[in-house]
Amino acid sequence: MSSQTWDYFISFIQNARELTKKEKEILVKRLQAQKLEKIGRKYKVTAERIRQIEKEALAKFGKKITQLLLLD
Repeated sequence: MSSQTWDYFISFIQNARELTKKEKEILVKRLQAQKLEKIGRKYKVTAERIRQIEKEALAKFGKKITQLLLLD
């Protein structure tokens, strides 16, 4: 993936109204290959909880993308 595409994708996540601040931060950190355990330490939760938050955020994000595609 090109740097420009990468930057656009991260910007898209950061500007997604459907996501909470925490969800945005977690998705960006995961895209930057940070480990679940490291992110979990920051938020004082388990790696499993970070995985769950990531999964929930991706589901919200997926719904938004689907809605955008249906509008076209």
